[in-house]
Amino acid sequence: MRAAVILLLVGLLVGGLVSASPAVETGKAMLWTGVQWRQVSEDGKAGYIFGMGNLADFEVAAAGQRKPACLSRAFVDDLKTKTVGQIVQDVNQFYRENPDKVNMSVIEVVLRRCTKVCPPETPGGVTKK
Repeated sequence: MRAAVILLLVGLLVGGLVSASPAVETGKAMLWTGVQWRQVSEDGKAGYIFGMGNLADFEVAAAGQRKPACLSRAFVDDLKTKTVGQIVQDVNQFYRENPDKVNMSVIEVVLRRCTKVCPPETPGGVTKK
């Protein structure tokens, strides 16, 4: 549990340091892409993934009687069989194998590569159905 909290804090700290300026200047949230992903340590990457999972867990738990967001429910359910380290390695591999997709958000990579939520793209960029 302590390691998980430390990873979350490291991820939040790294995320804040890497992306604070553009988010403040534009007034829009900035999603991490392969550019930021490649700049942080493995611990920072794990913290980012752990934070995504915690947010999804929170949203599902907070939903109570109302229907939880489909994306969070699917994310939580699909990723029960993977460790944070496995997800980090999958994202690393995706950006290594697809240098032309460095601007794709980490969240999209996780959803397409590690879950059944979003179907993977075919080589031509068309989504499989």
